[in-house]
Amino acid sequence: MPRAVRIIFCRWLALGLLLGLLVSGPARAQTELRTLEEFLALARGTSPLLQDYAGQVAQNRLDSLRRAAQQRPQVVGNGAVVAAPILGRNAAGEGGLGYDEAVSNGGNYAAYLSATQPVLAGPVLRNDYRILASQGLVLRNTRQLAALDLRRTITDQFLTAYAAEQQWTYTQALLRQLNQQDGLLRKLVNGGVFKQTQYLAFYASVRNQEVLVRQARLTYRRELGTLRYLAGAADTTLLLLRAPAAPTHRPLAGLNSVTQRQYSLDSIRLQLDRAAVDLSYRPRLNWVLDAGLQSARAAPRYLGQNVGFSGGLALTVPIFDGHQRQLSYARLQVSEQTRTGYRRFLTVQRRQQYQQLTALARESDELLASIRDQLRVAAALVEAGRQQLTTGDLTILDYLQLVSSYRALQFSLTQAETERLRTLFALDYLAE
Repeated sequence: MPRAVRIIFCRWLALGLLLGLLVSGPARAQTELRTLEEFLALARGTSPLLQDYAGQVAQNRLDSLRRAAQQRPQVVGNGAVVAAPILGRNAAGEGGLGYDEAVSNGGNYAAYLSATQPVLAGPVLRNDYRILASQGLVLRNTRQLAALDLRRTITDQFLTAYAAEQQWTYTQALLRQLNQQDGLLRKLVNGGVFKQTQYLAFYASVRNQEVLVRQARLTYRRELGTLRYLAGAADTTLLLLRAPAAPTHRPLAGLNSVTQRQYSLDSIRLQLDRAAVDLSYRPRLNWVLDAGLQSARAAPRYLGQNVGFSGGLALTVPIFDGHQRQLSYARLQVSEQTRTGYRRFLTVQRRQQYQQLTALARESDELLASIRDQLRVAAALVEAGRQQLTTGDLTILDYLQLVSSYRALQFSLTQAETERLRTLFALDYLAE
């Protein structure tokens, strides 16, 4: 093959491989989700709720621009053709049907532009900006709360699926161990060391363990499917998860935490709402300007003479509103009392929960250490029992009892490890 042809061929091959990686990369990355961090990253990217809040934050920025646009001159086009005919009225202005000439004057024919703009409205504008900025902070904090809830949900389901996976792994390991003993026990039964009935009990236990393996596999598949459903993953492959790393023990977050920050933002919003009530009772001044055609007669010669303009100031002064201002203050006061009650309750609740979880984490460590010690003893007993089976010093039923105890301890270890991780992650959430 000529050198030039080889170069072209290699380039096309490299391009094809690159395109293949680009096309299959996202799909392969999604089918290989194994760690908690990968599921969390996918859930954050696919969550429609988080995308909704991001859109609301963008809308809030647009609302600020819209409020600034409202402060600029507002120009409106107006047009009117209104006829008010007078029928059957004599020259003295008596009788007939129609409006009084002083009111109707024949009609109204208009086509003009009008413009208006608030004057000396800086305090109102600045307060409106602060309200919009406060709304933006509330939306961002709400989005962080939603992300924290999503993280808590995904983490909890991941731990549930991981515990189911560990149980499936343990049942498989025990089944392999029993199958390894099956051939030896057959020889011992044929050699007269054990009775046939004892081997039948062992055989039934092996078959029961096979059923337990299938059940554990189905449980893990169901929990893994739920995890993928919550994270928005489309894959259905049965993969093994990787053990999640335990989070570090951080101190309890105070009033600046994500969950408590919403009450601080609510306090700011209530202050701005009170300022908005005060500003709404200030006199409002606008300049107005219009130019165009306004005539009471439709004849062309009159229309041409009635082109003009007008301008001036429009002042609005609130005088009495039926005590609505005081009622608005009272309503804001009730909201403030409600906010204070929620915040006080949440502060006590979080502190109590943090203390309780800290004690649970400490007790979980002690429980795990105790179970691991018992597991080492149980594993040694199972190994010793396996050796004694070969000599007939241990009955098959006693060996099965040792294996069952070891299996129960493994299940207890899985549950204890899962609960410990749940406790540590719950403490980590309280540090946010």
